[in-house]
Amino acid sequence: MVTETNKLGVAVNFSKAFTALKWITIVTVLLLFISNAFWGWTYSTSLKEARQTVYVVSDKGTTAAVESPTATPSVYEARNHIKNFMRLMFSHDAETFKDRIDLAFKLINRQDGLAIYQTFREGKVLENYNRYSIRTELQIDSVTVNVSSQPYTGIVYTQQKVLYPDEVQYVPIAAKFNLIQTYRSEDNPFGLQIKEFNFIEYTPKREP
Repeated sequence: MVTETNKLGVAVNFSKAFTALKWITIVTVLLLFISNAFWGWTYSTSLKEARQTVYVVSDKGTTAAVESPTATPSVYEARNHIKNFMRLMFSHDAETFKDRIDLAFKLINRQDGLAIYQTFREGKVLENYNRYSIRTELQIDSVTVNVSSQPYTGIVYTQQKVLYPDEVQYVPIAAKFNLIQTYRSEDNPFGLQIKEFNFIEYTPKREP
């Protein structure tokens, strides 16, 4: 027999169940919204990064690089680019010669890089490394770069230390150059490329 008390109990239970179901629905909708927002942000970020990534094809294969920036590089970036290049190109020994030259080539216009390498071949640098058990280090005296207008221009003054087993000789190396912007990559973190690299005379005031 259904009494008024039973009817009231059923109504209360139904009300509780409906309230619980309502909150479950609200929580589910909120979680779904948060999930969609998160995946939307992830997709947008990935798409942005993909658009900033370009692929450079060379005779050594395809490598990923970051899209060239439009902002003017700082003087510090330009100077560090030149310092990295000079140390790689003019500081090595018989074992590291090829690897360092290859890395230096990633920072300079290929034609200019080959012109420098040709002077090494004519001077039989690698042969002399092996024959006389020598190595070279580079002391950078100064680097100046003007980034106020393109192409950027600069001058670098250095002294190459030729280390023989029983003596040290100093060879002045200086050059003027242009810099242009290119793609940033692991091998070219500042996104710059050297062009019009031309040796100039340099007579240090005194040896270090």
